[in-house]
Formats: sequence, C-alpha cells, structure tokens
Amino acid sequence: MKQNYMASDQKITVDDFLVLLDDVFLEPEGTITIDLKRDEIPGWDSLGILSLMAEMDEKFDILLDANVIGGFESVADIVSILRQNGALLE
Repeated sequence: MKQNYMASDQKITVDDFLVLLDDVFLEPEGTITIDLKRDEIPGWDSLGILSLMAEMDEKFDILLDANVIGGFESVADIVSILRQNGALLE
C-alpha cells in the first residue's frame, strides 16, 4: 500500500477512502469513484477482495467475510459499510 491512511480509531472521508480503494484494487489514483460498479473495476477480483478484507480489518476494525464482500455490487456498497460502522467522517 502507498500510505497509511488512518489509525483504526479514526474516521476517514469518502474521498480519502476512494484513494485507499485505488490502492487496494491496484488502480491509478483517481480511478475509483463512488458510483462505479464492481464489474467496472478490473482489480475487484479475488485478490482484490482479500486485500479489501485486510484493509477494512486493519484500518477500521471492520471484519467482513468473503461472502459479504462478494455480495457487494458497487463502491457505494463498501462505503455504506463504513457508514454503518461509524468509520466515515461526514
């Protein structure tokens, strides 16, 4: 990963989280937007899912299993998990 975005006890903005997702899914910075669908992100594959699970755990103390993440259809679905867990700075 390129940088440490936050400690697990802090919150993150949507914009900073999108940069983190660029990193997780190995996309150029600025590629991931909240309205993108899963099939529009080449890096959202099995390795990307594992990387996302690790980041969510490490940075936000949010434990998700592969079945939950596998059900996500868009970036907005991931952001909603942050919101539900109080990790989003709004």
